[in-house]
Amino acid sequence: MSGQFSNIAYKMHVYRGNIGYKYSVHLRFTDNNVHLIRLCINGSRHHNEDGTIVGKNHLHIYKYHDSHIEDYAYDLNHLPFDNSDELDAAVEKFINYANIKGKEE
Repeated sequence: MSGQFSNIAYKMHVYRGNIGYKYSVHLRFTDNNVHLIRLCINGSRHHNEDGTIVGKNHLHIYKYHDSHIEDYAYDLNHLPFDNSDELDAAVEKFINYANIKGKEE
């Protein structure tokens, strides 16, 4: 899925692994493929720059600094996602969470 908002083009990509319930959903800029947000279910643990570690189910929020992009992952405890969600439910929750709207909206 791709789209444009405020003259910024973006892509949404859904990936499903072939082992059990492993999937990811992410939103990124079209022109440079830089990520904005990514949901990972049953992936690898993530080590944040501040030394914290989150488990295999988390949401990445990308923060842009002058010198680099910080990829910070948050545990799903206080977010509307759950590792037991089927992929279709997770995509719907991701669209709502990221406030993705269709052209007609």
